[in-house]
Amino acid sequence: MLAFVLHVAVTALLLVVVAKLIDGIDVEGFGAALLAVLVLGLVNAFLRPIAVILALPLNLVTFGLLWWLIRWVINALMLWVAAAIVPGFKVRGFAPAFWGALLLTLGNLLIGWLF
Repeated sequence: MLAFVLHVAVTALLLVVVAKLIDGIDVEGFGAALLAVLVLGLVNAFLRPIAVILALPLNLVTFGLLWWLIRWVINALMLWVAAAIVPGFKVRGFAPAFWGALLLTLGNLLIGWLF
């Protein structure tokens, strides 16, 4: 349980950093970032599998060569959906969502690798 709480807190801090780096992503405070991370987890749990299934024909057409790009587009869409739900967390456009999702993914990978 402690590991989960720590992971959520670190990811929320990472979201605040990403909001500072990417123009078009706004987080009003650490509380909004915490709520955004929790909603993002729920969105990823429920909507991401549907998005992956819907992207399967595109993956088959490209013979899986663009799967990494498709994954980041899905991550961006999930970030955009979470921003639509959470007050105090805004993503203005697809490009900020894409770059924000990319930085969040890389940041989480780096933090997971360090710990």
